[in-house]
Amino acid sequence: MIGHYRTFFARPGVPWLASFGLVGRLPNGMLSLVFVLATAESTGSYAIAGAAAACYTVGTALGNPLWSRGVDRLGARAVLAGTGIAQSALLLVAAAVLTGEDRSAVLLVLLAALCGVLLPPLNAVMRSLWSRMFSGSELKTTAFAYESVVTDLVFIVGPFLVAAVMAVADPGLALVAAAVATAVGCVLVAVSPQAKAVPPAEQGDRHWLGPLRFRAVLGLLPVGFLLIGSIVAIEVTLVSFADIRGTPSLSGVLIAVLSVGGVAGGLYWGARRQPGTHVQQLVVLLGALGAGWGLLAVTRNPWVLGGLLLLAGLVLNPAITAQFSAMDDVAPPEMITESFGWLNAMTSAGSAAGATLAGLLVSERAEPGFLLAAGMCLLGCLVAAAFQGPWRSAGAAPEEPVEQAS
Repeated sequence: MIGHYRTFFARPGVPWLASFGLVGRLPNGMLSLVFVLATAESTGSYAIAGAAAACYTVGTALGNPLWSRGVDRLGARAVLAGTGIAQSALLLVAAAVLTGEDRSAVLLVLLAALCGVLLPPLNAVMRSLWSRMFSGSELKTTAFAYESVVTDLVFIVGPFLVAAVMAVADPGLALVAAAVATAVGCVLVAVSPQAKAVPPAEQGDRHWLGPLRFRAVLGLLPVGFLLIGSIVAIEVTLVSFADIRGTPSLSGVLIAVLSVGGVAGGLYWGARRQPGTHVQQLVVLLGALGAGWGLLAVTRNPWVLGGLLLLAGLVLNPAITAQFSAMDDVAPPEMITESFGWLNAMTSAGSAAGATLAGLLVSERAEPGFLLAAGMCLLGCLVAAAFQGPWRSAGAAPEEPVEQAS
């Protein structure tokens, strides 16, 4: 299982970036939950709490491409330090509102939205740093696989930290903890020699659409939307499955089993060289994952369901890794961070869509939610297969923008 990871972490600068990149992203797994709990406690309304969480998610989808473009044009240091400190300050303001006498619901929702907009683009920055550091090396896949594992860890450790803080204090302290983690992680990644070594791209004649002018980049965006949408649909469906059985706590166990499979699959995928191109890997993995989601609909036994989730998890993180590796192959080098930022934004949108659609389907039976996830993933597989030509061409040579190519 160790394989390439030993060589990866032995590279100068990698332990620093990997460690503080993880610290800076822990709030990603905390803030949506914290805003729900904080707003519900402050206002007594879960409707307002849900609005706060939704505004935070929408804010992240809007802000991520913007800040990622800023990284390509201004450099990682300025954007990471600026957004990290600004978001930390807003989180401290939100904590102050919670501990004050006038707990304004409108102000809390507004702060949640602004915190989403100012979410530091660490996901995109870390992948662009790995892309440059390991250009032409097999270790780039290892780095991207590590990133998929980080995503799982963030959404395992983050909620655990929130629960631990809430057990001894109020949501305000959880916001303070998130502010500290954001500031420390972003600033320490920003001051690393690797971040300093990435110069801002030459401005030249920039089009306002940036990487969205390229067919290969555009083709990957719906794949990200559908892949992550299917994952969130599964999580919502597992909550419904547990509720229908009368054992609500079972959902946490099943989601944890899926995460364990995801971590194991991601570690395996990055530990050795994988056959085929990244695009070919993506098509195969999406097809396998879609089939795995579909199998969940044919069982009501929680033990069998857990086993199938573990197997699906083994494919899950490799699919995410292949998706970002494919984007690294086709995106213009001078717009690589923004390309990752757009893919992250589409995954946020897919997350919201998957949750909404699954919520509408699983009030009485869980099977439609599993089939929804399977359909989304298989549709992503078809999109990926349809774009094989443009992706292969873009990977072999720089792609002309759409308006020039036409």
